[in-house]
Amino acid sequence: MTEQKRFTLRMDGEIFENIKKQAELNKRSVAKEIEHVLEQHLKKSDKEDGKE
Repeated sequence: MTEQKRFTLRMDGEIFENIKKQAELNKRSVAKEIEHVLEQHLKKSDKEDGKE
């Protein structure tokens, strides 16, 4: 695994609450839920672009 990076993320409160609810359902932290959603999006995007 590559090294982890830290950064500040500002987002709409409603989006945050939705992510927080999903994180609780998936037994993840909010940060890990955001990471998971991004990974899934990138995998889907790569498939659509024919990169996988």
